[in-house]
Amino acid sequence: MTIPEALKFDRLSIEEKYDRAVNGYMKRLCNLYDGLYQKFGEEGLQLIRDISRRYGTNIATNIKKRRDLKGVAQVGKYILKVFDMVSDEWEITEFSDQRLVISVSRCPYGFTIDEICRAHTCMEKALVSTLDENLTHYVGRSIPKGDPCCEHIICVVDKATQD
Repeated sequence: MTIPEALKFDRLSIEEKYDRAVNGYMKRLCNLYDGLYQKFGEEGLQLIRDISRRYGTNIATNIKKRRDLKGVAQVGKYILKVFDMVSDEWEITEFSDQRLVISVSRCPYGFTIDEICRAHTCMEKALVSTLDENLTHYVGRSIPKGDPCCEHIICVVDKATQD
């Protein structure tokens, strides 16, 4: 059936659909996280952490079936591809074989609560450490904390300071 005249509308390009859908899903995810935190407090944050870790671990497990990513450069390149899928508002502010710092100038999720941001980024931490057990990920500066940018830091684990 063709679209009746009264129902016709201008169709969006695939790029416009993608941009709107990703932005909408990210806002929805942020609202879900806010709701979990408001209703359940620390238990809600723990749920976000657990789900995020499981998601990151599952992604890394699937990647490892196809290829072996090791070191800051290879794992960092994969993380950059992930970031680039949701935003182009990032830049590399430091890179060596020991450390990569990705600075993000605008939170694509719109997080306003630092604890929620850190619970969410358990995904990146699990993804990085599952791909290469000698690496870790953590958030340095944080927009929800009032910093001008978020820093996603991937670095070699210091075995001397581990428990």
